[in-house]
Amino acid sequence: MSDKISPDKISGLSSTLLITLWAKAVEYDKPNPLLKDPEAARLKKQIDYDFQKFNSARLSQVGCCGRAKLFDQQILTFLSQHPDAVIVQLGAGLDARFERLNRPKVTAWYDLDLPEVIAIRRQLLPETDNQYLADSLFNTDWMNTVRQHNKPILLILEGVLMFFPKDEVKHFIVTVAENLPNSTMIFDIVPPMAVGRGQYHDALKKIDNQARPEFTWTVQNSQEFETWHPSVKLDSVHYLSDTCQSHYPWWIRLLYATRWGKHNLDMRIVTISFVA
Repeated sequence: MSDKISPDKISGLSSTLLITLWAKAVEYDKPNPLLKDPEAARLKKQIDYDFQKFNSARLSQVGCCGRAKLFDQQILTFLSQHPDAVIVQLGAGLDARFERLNRPKVTAWYDLDLPEVIAIRRQLLPETDNQYLADSLFNTDWMNTVRQHNKPILLILEGVLMFFPKDEVKHFIVTVAENLPNSTMIFDIVPPMAVGRGQYHDALKKIDNQARPEFTWTVQNSQEFETWHPSVKLDSVHYLSDTCQSHYPWWIRLLYATRWGKHNLDMRIVTISFVA
């Protein structure tokens, strides 16, 4: 009998955590990695899953790691300005960001995900100085919890919001604006060409048809977020290809060098703040 843990009970949306875990574990063994995540390499070995089916998803493998690196850089910048911050990673999956960033000595670090994901996470990656919250990001109980610290708040949503309808995402951002004033949020946006095309995505297409989530929305102009609520301020926009460029094949680098490729094919990592 295998001692490995089966992820069968997690939902189709949550199954995307297996893609990002695989990507970071593969990157760990490379001679010139985008990031080093020893926990990802360790966790992958403990999960009973056919990760080999993702081996051909080379662009996603690089993209997942480049995105994580970009997020890490933005988080460290925030922590340099707010060392007493409260960090909330929403849709945390099996990401070992807290460990990867050397367990920052912040006021509090929360990792939130659905109960079935948190159950697996607690088996594979138990809490240390961070805390797990088994909840939906669309509930407000967790907002009440983090607000009570009365400290600067950073919300991290990596690979999460693009799978929900745009009206739900807008409602979520409005809810955060009204419940967590003076907080900051980092999230990613898929390019226009990705919306509705999950079946062609090099990694998502490897997930069973019935379980496969879909990219459901994007915005053409990141300034649009400022129209969703009066307190929303766009702080920064970073393009994924700028981080991953040297790790992409030459023909992908050429595509991203064009204005069309940048606009239609490149993922954006966006930081917004909620100004009271």
